[in-house]
Amino acid sequence: MAQCNRGVLAIATIAVATAGTALALQQLLLQRRPPLERGSDATLLRRSARFDPDPLRRRQARVILAAQPQTSAGRRRWLLRAQAWNPTASEQLLVPVVLKAQAYAARQLGLEEEARSRWQELLERHPLAPPSADALYYLGRSGGPQIQLLLQRFPAHPAALAAAVDWHRQQGGALGGLHLARWGERWPGAEAALLEACHSEPDALSPSQRDRLAGALAQQGNLDGARRCLGDLAPQSERTRRRLGEARETPLSHQQQAWEEIRSQLLKRQWSGAAELLEQQLQEPKPAPIDARHRFWRGLVAQMQGDTAMAQELWQELLERHPFGYYGWRASERLGQAPEPLPEALEPHGGLLPPAINKLSRLGLDTEAWEHWRTWRGGGAPKNAAELWQEGLLRLAVGDRWSGLAQLDAAQRQGAPRNLSQQHLLERLRHPRTYSELINTAARNNELDPALLQGVARQESRLTPTVKSAAGAVGLLQLLPSTAAELRQPAPDQEALEDPELNAELGALYLHQMLQLSGGNLYMALASYNAGPGATSTWVNEDLMKLPELWVEAIPYPETRLYVKKVLGNRWSYMLLAKPPARK
Repeated sequence: MAQCNRGVLAIATIAVATAGTALALQQLLLQRRPPLERGSDATLLRRSARFDPDPLRRRQARVILAAQPQTSAGRRRWLLRAQAWNPTASEQLLVPVVLKAQAYAARQLGLEEEARSRWQELLERHPLAPPSADALYYLGRSGGPQIQLLLQRFPAHPAALAAAVDWHRQQGGALGGLHLARWGERWPGAEAALLEACHSEPDALSPSQRDRLAGALAQQGNLDGARRCLGDLAPQSERTRRRLGEARETPLSHQQQAWEEIRSQLLKRQWSGAAELLEQQLQEPKPAPIDARHRFWRGLVAQMQGDTAMAQELWQELLERHPFGYYGWRASERLGQAPEPLPEALEPHGGLLPPAINKLSRLGLDTEAWEHWRTWRGGGAPKNAAELWQEGLLRLAVGDRWSGLAQLDAAQRQGAPRNLSQQHLLERLRHPRTYSELINTAARNNELDPALLQGVARQESRLTPTVKSAAGAVGLLQLLPSTAAELRQPAPDQEALEDPELNAELGALYLHQMLQLSGGNLYMALASYNAGPGATSTWVNEDLMKLPELWVEAIPYPETRLYVKKVLGNRWSYMLLAKPPARK
């Protein structure tokens, strides 16, 4: 009997151990499954959405599939059914997002009662979550209490900016324009609201309100409207003065002062003085663009002094540390060699964004990530290089290349990348190939290097075809209507020039003409594209061929001087990024 009991106990022990081992193996296998993200295989997403034993993974797969642009409203509604009730605290971020998506899907299908029910449920359960801004917008009426609550509670949310435009169109007065001047000066439809706010109640506006409205109008490119809004009031803020071209001369920063002193020595060919100043600058850590500039010029000065070995050593270091941009290109040309293959770029969102924003972005919820960021930050401007990088990344994801690329450029100038992999990632983000098919076709039609034309478009418009400069230049390659009229008859109007295909073709033709006039010299052609061939014809000298870097520094127009370096740096970065990275 005792032996029988011991046998039963042994069998039970083995069974429990086997079950425990099987459970542990199952958990290990579950943990090793690939994460579900926007870039996951479509078959994996569909299978996980239906059959995954983990309810969290089923929900994530459904959210990703529902967020894809090709998903129909009917399928989105089916994918998200019963997905908003989730008791786990870790997934509370997605509950209001799913409720909003359900409401939108129902609205697209004409199921107004169902949509209204979802909006109300969202407001009741998550009144402070950013998706509730959309609920207030769709449940409210212009001028009503829900819209007023929207403007107060979520002032920087896109739904609030749309409500401010609606307020202007339906209610009139200054409120809509004042809200947009503070929170969304470039929002579509803002210009009319800003003008009305300026002129409907001029006596009721404080000087600071008029200044803000004028600054916002100047940001829209309406300088005449901005000055009329100010009336006899002088611009108060430096920001408004700068936008109106009335900025007072501001003191140069320490770095700018140091560079201007070095540049002066270079232009006078005082190589010893320039070498001493450059050595001083190289002793202190600098952001990558500044360090690259100093390192290149220290090498060129060494070469002019007959120390070729030192020059090559400095340029080699430059290529290893800062392979991108204008000075990476010049170092490569001076050495007669390309940089080493680039390291793998990091994941675009990995480690850069706050966890909640990163989660939304990885699931393909770019609009939600941007709206959460805007709401949680209260629309405040980024305060440092890391925040510039974060916000620029989010703006690019929702299609705002004008502001997004400007912020990524500022992040680069302030030294955001800390290693070569981060440099690779930031440069890839800063050089998107938007409109590349149009640009490549226009380049081929006009015998141009596509990377050069892409670099011009990147510098001219930040790849934003609707942008208009204060001088009246329009579109992807920023053509003046008078220039376009010389290139094509009948002359295209502004609306036609906003068409990226036409603008790319005319811009490529104009750049081709500038290259012909300059005998194929890139520096001269780009300077002419920016400043006009009449002005640049007086700048030709022997440095253009023998010391082109010094010729660029002698360009008398600071804007053109910077423009030439930026475009050539863009071209080089596009060329580097087109090559496969090094594999580790």
